[in-house]
Amino acid sequence: MNNERSGARFFDARKHDRGWASSVMRRVRAIDGLTTLDVTTNESALADFLQSLDRSRLRVQHTDNEGESYTFAWASGYQNGSQIRVQGVLESPQRPWPI
Repeated sequence: MNNERSGARFFDARKHDRGWASSVMRRVRAIDGLTTLDVTTNESALADFLQSLDRSRLRVQHTDNEGESYTFAWASGYQNGSQIRVQGVLESPQRPWPI
């Protein structure tokens, strides 16, 4: 597993900005490639959106210096204590975000 932590913006399948999270920790399981995000946000609309994900597309744009972004082919979310946990499968790097 690798760990990355920074703030990020989240976009739905229609490219609508759903909000900003102050902390996003990313882990990838080596066995099956499942990506897990532990998200901390004070924005209730973003928290509600992430918890409602049910095998949905999701775009994450980190707001740190590197500004990495990635797209989930599908992601599901749920409340996990004070955080929101999002789990899913990332698209392959060859597939661009649809225009």
